[in-house]
Amino acid sequence: MDILAVGRRARPLRYHGSVRLLILTARPELAANRRLCEAAEAEGVEPVVLDAARVVAVCGEAPHLLCDGADLLDDPPGAVIARVGNWRPRSVLAALEASVDAGVATPNPPEAIRTGRDHWLTVRGLGRAGLPVPETLAGSDPETVAQTAHDRLGYPVVVKQRRSRMGVGVIRCDGRDQLEAVLDTLWRLGDEYIVQRYLPAGDSSLRLLVVGGVVVAGARFTAGPGEWRSNAARGGDIAKHRPSDGETRLAVSAAAALGLGHCGVDLLPGSSPVVLEVNPTPGFRHLERATGEDVARALVVHAIGISGQGPEALTPPD
Repeated sequence: MDILAVGRRARPLRYHGSVRLLILTARPELAANRRLCEAAEAEGVEPVVLDAARVVAVCGEAPHLLCDGADLLDDPPGAVIARVGNWRPRSVLAALEASVDAGVATPNPPEAIRTGRDHWLTVRGLGRAGLPVPETLAGSDPETVAQTAHDRLGYPVVVKQRRSRMGVGVIRCDGRDQLEAVLDTLWRLGDEYIVQRYLPAGDSSLRLLVVGGVVVAGARFTAGPGEWRSNAARGGDIAKHRPSDGETRLAVSAAAALGLGHCGVDLLPGSSPVVLEVNPTPGFRHLERATGEDVARALVVHAIGISGQGPEALTPPD
């Protein structure tokens, strides 16, 4: 794996092949980046992982992406995949914006990533598209929001920090006192939050990985003992899931509604599934292990395909 801008001194970016893929991340050491590089090389694509925390994006008369005195956009890549997590997200997005302004193709535009990283904006976008979502409240004053939740939603309710991920910053409140205490604490910390109606589903959820309008992998997550959150990061069990036609349509529609070329769509299963969350930078290692699908290849093929340099279109798994 070729990693740029890691260590004491970065080196200028030098490509050797005609088809190039830039992977922007503030965590270049993660296994997901290694998988993307392996998949790219298998497709004859030259990948470079860029530590976005070590570069400077420039906007003005012309976009630039500077690293150790070199402008990485002088000889731009064919496509860029931005892996935007909770570590230095604005730095990664700034680097992506400079790349996009220079004409580099990307499956997930910066504004779509910003929307997908914010639970309120996500629910709003999905609701405006007519997709089923939990009723959701946002406000500032803890007492006022708690009273509104009490009147409209009943208990339990789910409180989420607006940019929470992997179940962190997600709290179920079973009564008024608990809800007020949680909201007051978040308010004092300066955190923005939402409150959602709790929809029981046997402590399980579905994750469908959408790439280029195709569901390339699906899994069912089940909460571990003593836990109601089904996230794998919280100890949830994961098993391969073959989505129904309705689940597939809902996941693909959710990605389209937010303008995301690839994303993880979390559904609450049932006769009428509901979209819980959309993740524009989905983890996929658990999905690959559980389903046997080559998610990394799907991400690479799609990214290179939209650049006009790439291989064939994606097809759904059997």
